[in-house]
Amino acid sequence: MILKKRLTRIIAFIISCALVGICAFQCVFIVNENMKQVDSRSNRDDVMESHDYTHDINHLFDQLWAVSSIYLRNTDKNSRYTCSKEYEKSIKQAMQELELMDISGKLTIENPRDFEYYASCGDRVLTNTTKSAEELKSDYSIEYIKGQTNFFPKGMNWYNQGEKRWYTTNYGLTYYLMYGSLPKQAVALYDLDTTDLESYTDDFGAVLYYKTDGTMPVPENNYRNNEELEFEPANREAFEQFEHDEENVYYALPDERNGFEPNERDIWSEGKNVESVGDMSEVTDTDMYMFFDENSRNWIKVSKDKFQKYDEKNSDITIYIKPSEALISEYEQYQTMRGNIEQDSVHKAMPLIPVGIAGAIIALLLLIACGYDAEKKKFVLSMPDRIFAELPVVFIAGAAAGVFALLYGMDEIRTVLAEYYTNVDMGGIITGSALTACYAIALGSLITLSTRLKCGSVFKTSLTGRILVFVWKYLKKLFSFIRKKLDLRSIRHIEKNSLKKDIFLRRFLIRTAIAVGAEFVMAVFALPYPYPNIEGFVFGSIIVLVVYIYFSFRDHAEIAGVAKQIADMNGGDYSPRTVPEKSPAYGMTNNLNNISDGIKTAVDKQVQSERMKIELVTNVSHDLKTPLTSIISYIDLLSAEEMSPAARDYVTIISQKSDRLKAMVSDLFDLAKATSHTDVSNEEIDAVILTQQVIGDMADKIAQSGMEVRTDIKAQTAPIMAEGRKLYRVLQNLIDNALKYSLAGTRIYVNLGNDEKFTRISVKNISAEEMDFTPEEITERFTRGDKSRTTEGNGLGLSIAKSFTEACGGKFEVVIDGDMFTANVILPLIEK
Repeated sequence: MILKKRLTRIIAFIISCALVGICAFQCVFIVNENMKQVDSRSNRDDVMESHDYTHDINHLFDQLWAVSSIYLRNTDKNSRYTCSKEYEKSIKQAMQELELMDISGKLTIENPRDFEYYASCGDRVLTNTTKSAEELKSDYSIEYIKGQTNFFPKGMNWYNQGEKRWYTTNYGLTYYLMYGSLPKQAVALYDLDTTDLESYTDDFGAVLYYKTDGTMPVPENNYRNNEELEFEPANREAFEQFEHDEENVYYALPDERNGFEPNERDIWSEGKNVESVGDMSEVTDTDMYMFFDENSRNWIKVSKDKFQKYDEKNSDITIYIKPSEALISEYEQYQTMRGNIEQDSVHKAMPLIPVGIAGAIIALLLLIACGYDAEKKKFVLSMPDRIFAELPVVFIAGAAAGVFALLYGMDEIRTVLAEYYTNVDMGGIITGSALTACYAIALGSLITLSTRLKCGSVFKTSLTGRILVFVWKYLKKLFSFIRKKLDLRSIRHIEKNSLKKDIFLRRFLIRTAIAVGAEFVMAVFALPYPYPNIEGFVFGSIIVLVVYIYFSFRDHAEIAGVAKQIADMNGGDYSPRTVPEKSPAYGMTNNLNNISDGIKTAVDKQVQSERMKIELVTNVSHDLKTPLTSIISYIDLLSAEEMSPAARDYVTIISQKSDRLKAMVSDLFDLAKATSHTDVSNEEIDAVILTQQVIGDMADKIAQSGMEVRTDIKAQTAPIMAEGRKLYRVLQNLIDNALKYSLAGTRIYVNLGNDEKFTRISVKNISAEEMDFTPEEITERFTRGDKSRTTEGNGLGLSIAKSFTEACGGKFEVVIDGDMFTANVILPLIEK
């Protein structure tokens, strides 16, 4: 072979680069020459595909969307406003701020290119043409139908149609957010008189008004658009609206950092420590707005949930914008010309293809013959082949990235350099030179990798390989040291026994050994120096790989039965499996059968224990009811007899205690049944109706307690699967618990809301006593929040609520935050 000598290969490398370079240069010159005819049009602003054209059509769309959403939606066919006077005033002000209406109330739409347009909102239509909406449809038109853009129009250089949405609120605000080319990104309309109201400008340029009487939200911080809002500091008043546990601490609030209201010495003389507060949210409730009521001269709290917003749809808006026929005709002529230019470029480049193919063929021959030493009659590594193998890989990736970048930016290079070099195509020279350099770098890197592959030195000459060899040598030394220190005979004995029993591992080792041996034999016979049969070696390796994969998958199919058995066990099916003794899954299946037997036995024992415990509690409760009923009956008879006042008091106390004992026995009985899950009969019920029913039934008891119960039901319906009687008892216990232990003068909150999959019922109250227990402790049986036991109750209410909730398939949780006690009942919604 003529390429056996190194000097010949160097000459062939230069010839290959030259041929490919000639092809690259000529192709770049052809493309640049033809693209000069296109550049003259690209710099014009009066044609399609220009940035000005796209800006104008997008700007017209922004105007029409704003007019349709704000003006047409609130006027009738006679252009009379259908809204209140205050809202009409806001509409006119917003339209003037968006430069879409003059002072007289006339619409002013900017349309310098005389686009034909049609915009409608419901039955209100705004158009500048006699054509219908259907007649304005074309491949070059913007079609915005029922709030959606149908497709990307032809002739646009870029398309940046920003998000446009709007929402209404329950306090008179309608907010339009319209990213685009209008003077303002957002406007706020008010259905109320905003005269003399405080205001601020948000991040999108909309002016937002607010009141400090609790009827409108106020800014959440004191800064908007780098503009400080004037507020009188009221941190101390807001701080005092909440209770704080540490009475011996004086909290220095943010507006008091430079000095305290009382003298610092006076604070220390009272035995209090000073603690600086950096953020008011640390000592106040961030879910509340604080308002100062001028009439009562008091600070009041209003929940942020009071102010709601409702996202509205654009489905009633339709917009069509069509360019003029002259623009469309000119654009189509340009596209025809461009197609002709591209065809001409292809025809001129066709004669260059054989030159590039010749360079590629020489490169392929170089890859086959590279690394061969004519004197030693074998493939050897040269000095460039001994550098780290990762470096040529990086060069190949860099050359590929360079080619991609050059092809992508060729037009920009040509355009920039054409301003300085009018007589010479400097852009083509630089691009062609760079492409040739990338080809030479990639070819040289492939040659060195091919040489290493032939010599079997890819791993040895790589940095990764050298690191792994070093680590392996170190581990071998470490293992040898450990082996000398430890007696490994027992370990080897265990390994031999496990190998004998593990058919899967044994088959894997045998199969792998056969495959490696077959590869070795093929390498010996197919790759002898100096004429290796690479094709035969590759073909044989593929056959060995296919056979190896086939037998591996066959064993894996049998092992998959073990995975299925594990999955069945996870689902509660502990029945044994039977497989042939020669199956690779035989040992593992037997082990799983033994585990299944053990688990089944343990589960049976646990079920039997639970059943005995439940029967014991049930029998004891039943046995207690009989004498207790007799005691209550005799107490009733005794109450009818004449007796002294002291005796009468004793009888009353006995009656009260017996009633309490009867309630406790009944609770124990219910708790035992709930724990067993034996009498649960779930059915579809509505949690909203059930919650309202419980609150209504307990109205008399709530009135007698003197507490105020606030409800906030945010869902219209909440369909769940549960037993109504048990869930009724859960809510009854939670509200009853709140009535017993709430601080006098505070409120009890009952909330219900839905998320995607669950409904959450919450009962919140402020405890009258210090809660020095955890949520886990308070839900245990006979655990009471009142450690002094001065209130009525037996410590089973929350335990029954938790057991009944879990019996209905839900989750019960208790949250303690300072003196705030919250009980949550979470139940899965029925998927419709």
